[in-house]
Amino acid sequence: MCNISYIRFIFAELMDIRKISAEELKVGSFAFMDLNRSVEIEWQGQPVLFDGAVFGFCMRGEFAFRINYREFRVAAGEMFVSLPRHLFSALDVSPDAELKLLLVSSDFLYALPVSFGFDWLRRVETSPCLKPDAKTLKDLVGLYAVMERYDASDDNTRQIRDALMLPFLLIIISSIECRGAEGGLQSISRSELLVRRFFDLLSQCAEIQRKVSFYADRLCVTPKNLSVTVKNTTGRTPQEWINEAVVVMAKHNLRTTDLSVFQISEKLHFATASTFVRFFRQHTGLTPLEFRRR
Repeated sequence: MCNISYIRFIFAELMDIRKISAEELKVGSFAFMDLNRSVEIEWQGQPVLFDGAVFGFCMRGEFAFRINYREFRVAAGEMFVSLPRHLFSALDVSPDAELKLLLVSSDFLYALPVSFGFDWLRRVETSPCLKPDAKTLKDLVGLYAVMERYDASDDNTRQIRDALMLPFLLIIISSIECRGAEGGLQSISRSELLVRRFFDLLSQCAEIQRKVSFYADRLCVTPKNLSVTVKNTTGRTPQEWINEAVVVMAKHNLRTTDLSVFQISEKLHFATASTFVRFFRQHTGLTPLEFRRR
């Protein structure tokens, strides 16, 4: 199966990109981030792909973000969940915003000895924002703080942190299911369902497939049908979303690896390095080497 490797979750100057590497997340499974607007924000609107879940808590102010093509906003006392392999973009934060993010690798989630079922995933897919009651929020933030305190490499502290992740998830899933029980699952139109399936496939295959016809074939629709549906639903064509995903992966490799431009072009399945350079310059205004130097 085609696959996108782990990438670093990038928030520019708010967090040194080198501190959250693919290898670190594979070994440690977690990354903790405290965000605010005390420094210049350079990461706004820059989408990232992460092969894991993102749990975000808004402690103060407001935070606007996009998951794939849909935009959301959370305020103080609210939280959000972004599922693995989704395009996540931070759009804006209020001047007084304070956020806590917990990134958890897919490998860790899949290895947990508990089956959580699928209803909560469908509910998060439809509505990723939550407003837990004050007690629940206090419990979750408390667990977050303890896990962060035990975020070390030795076996004892790692076991404590890993064990705390289970009640953390169970509390979140319980809140999601309670919200769903009150409001029921939202119905999804056929067009919306097709677009979501397109993004699921894009997250898996963008590294090796850049043709709309490939995605249309896998989704059992015509390229025209897919293009019209995605354009009408998201405001952008499938090709534009494919190109954006490829640019995200190219930037990741340029910023976080020592791979040459030729090696990156091969990794992303471009016919030649010059083709990759033209593609990158067309979509960013810079050559790959100019981007890396900056």
